[in-house]
Amino acid sequence: MDVSPPKNSIAYIHAVLSPNAAQFRPPTLHIKGAHMTMMTPQELWEKSRPPLEDALSKRMYTFWFSTTELTEIREVGEDRAIGVISGSSVFHLSNVENKYYAHIKEVFDKLTGKKFELQFAIKRGVKKQKSIAGGTGKGSSKKNPQEEFPNLFSQENQRIEGSQEKGKTFPTSFTFALQKAGLREDYAFETLAVSSSNEMAHAAAVAVSQNPGTAYNPLFLYGGVGVGKTHLMQAIGNNILRKNPQTPIAYITGEQFTNEIVAAIQQKRTIDLKKKFRNYKVLLVDDVQFIAGKNTVQEEFFHTFNAITPAGGQIILTSDRPPHEIMLLEDRLRSRFEAGLIVDIQQPSFELRTAILLIKAKKLELDLPMDVAQRIASAIESTRRLEGILIKLHSEHTLFKKPISIELVEEILGKIEKVEFPKQDIKPAEVLKTVAAQFHLTTNSLKGPSRVKNLVEARHIAMYILRYDLGVTLDQIGLLFNGRDHSSIIHATEKIKATIIENEELRTRVNAVKTSLSFRQES
Repeated sequence: MDVSPPKNSIAYIHAVLSPNAAQFRPPTLHIKGAHMTMMTPQELWEKSRPPLEDALSKRMYTFWFSTTELTEIREVGEDRAIGVISGSSVFHLSNVENKYYAHIKEVFDKLTGKKFELQFAIKRGVKKQKSIAGGTGKGSSKKNPQEEFPNLFSQENQRIEGSQEKGKTFPTSFTFALQKAGLREDYAFETLAVSSSNEMAHAAAVAVSQNPGTAYNPLFLYGGVGVGKTHLMQAIGNNILRKNPQTPIAYITGEQFTNEIVAAIQQKRTIDLKKKFRNYKVLLVDDVQFIAGKNTVQEEFFHTFNAITPAGGQIILTSDRPPHEIMLLEDRLRSRFEAGLIVDIQQPSFELRTAILLIKAKKLELDLPMDVAQRIASAIESTRRLEGILIKLHSEHTLFKKPISIELVEEILGKIEKVEFPKQDIKPAEVLKTVAAQFHLTTNSLKGPSRVKNLVEARHIAMYILRYDLGVTLDQIGLLFNGRDHSSIIHATEKIKATIIENEELRTRVNAVKTSLSFRQES
């Protein structure tokens, strides 16, 4: 059954913008007048517009394709061709490539009778191109200057952006390398705002990306939820692959590492897994605290660490707390984590939140006035929620032509205050994951029926935070915990609420979870 939202609805727009957009593929393309030849890049691009608009809707076509154009066609043999699609926005090109490559290719193939390969390029100017099949069309002479994209605070980011040669395309190998490594292209240094709260971490990350395996090894970044640890970590890998897409590099979470170890043991392929991890030149492990208390996993990570670093490789780790506060972490791992550089990333200041908004708005090609950015930054502290507000603002402006103003922001903020979880921009799944990690449990056991004492306490703490810090309803908490009824949830949460006042040990455990989630602590 088709579960896609209506094509022109806001839900559809958000679905297409989401990481899971593949499930919302537009319908099959229907093209009239196929197998036309003798077209210039401009002519082919214009003829591709109607079928793409039919498949995507005019709004979606305008949203993603208004700043892009086909600037070059190169024939490869009699039946193949390479088309270069250029634009001034890395954000738009990346999304067009990821979401619509197959649709554009299908249109080009049917219109020309050739099999197309597509490349995507950032260009400051577009030269005239020869027509396909050796024609003499004039081609496109339209200029498409690259927008300046300087980071508001980082000279290093300006250097990276400015180092791109005029007319140079992003190599396909770079995109493939990112995908293979599990990295996001938008998590780069040039999309990161820097201030006193993350200045040290940013400087260390840049240094590591320039000389992996020599400076700050391992690099250990820690801080609460939404402070930018993952962005910084992935920016390191992104920059390394820009310089050399062949670098063996992998991004993985502590939970994914654990799951791979468990699966390898069950399937009796541990030797293959050892070779896989130990052959990486750069290993980035997010939420490394998850491996604590898991002896077999820690054993394998210890040997992986010892295989990579002596061979000149680089390890980057993130956690919600420093190594000495990770309970049940083996001493030999703790000592190795502490042997490199440990950097704390603080919650973003008002100035940094404003800068983040301006940078992300630039990426969305949204003209965001300073006073509007400051109004949002004054109301929202979470960087994740900032991005959500900005996307909402962008959709209201793009789809309904509403002017970007403080009044529109107030309208959006007013709606946001009425949403289901008004107190924190944290998903229930993150609470379960954090509580499970704090108590060295799995989320499945946390939600399960076991009555083991420490597991019951962890379950009650999770329910307490969900109910009182996120405002999750009793019905929804029941669903999260495999159908538990209202009375058991009320009993559990009220028990924690009453006990936490006098029980310092319990209060410490609850506050440890809240610190990881960047919540206000119990006093």
